[in-house]
Amino acid sequence: MNGLWSSLRLDMERCPIVTLVGGGGKTSAMYALAHEGKLAGKRVVVTTTTHIMPHPGLPLTGGAELPGLLDRYGAATVGVMTGRKLSGGLPAAECLAWADLVLVEGDGARLHPLKAPADHEPVIPPESGAVIAVAGLDALGQPIGTACHRPERVCALLGRETDHPITPADVASLLSHPLGGRKNVGPEMAFRCLLNKADDETRRRQGEEIAALLERQGIPCAITYFTKEERGGLCWF
Repeated sequence: MNGLWSSLRLDMERCPIVTLVGGGGKTSAMYALAHEGKLAGKRVVVTTTTHIMPHPGLPLTGGAELPGLLDRYGAATVGVMTGRKLSGGLPAAECLAWADLVLVEGDGARLHPLKAPADHEPVIPPESGAVIAVAGLDALGQPIGTACHRPERVCALLGRETDHPITPADVASLLSHPLGGRKNVGPEMAFRCLLNKADDETRRRQGEEIAALLERQGIPCAITYFTKEERGGLCWF
């Protein structure tokens, strides 16, 4: 993907720490942002406050080797392997001693395109300059009970039942809700939304409808689609 920072109206200099939350392509978006940062000459760290699968093309360190890895590769993952998944290593703010950009995955969705956060999430580093809430457009038309992670919480926030088919208005409401996509976003943090999986004209039109609803609330929103090769950022590193 090219121009994702621009589409989200984010500046790498002003927002050196960015946290991504939600579902529907969050990891792909994180690596797309990292790839663009590296192409712009930035030293980039990818990390998490939860658990993610490590990227096979990025060097991994708990923190001690970070300066050397960034000198050699320009981008690195900071974290510690716990079983098959990666948990966080150095705090994001400490990574900035060596990096220009730090991208943080702040929650999980278990591969669902839409979610509502639990009480303990998302975990957003207080130094984050921006938070991006991500949703997959493939949730549209599906029942809440099928498409959503923690469907009971989604139902509570939207005032719907689990068999309710998700509409563009529902997605906009969930992303902008202070207990939904905007949960734990500080007043000093820029807030953005990203609608992924706009893989045909119908979904793009629906994405534009959601984006218009969010823009009316002053929330910038980007619409994107990651190819099979781009998903998970495997072709970028």
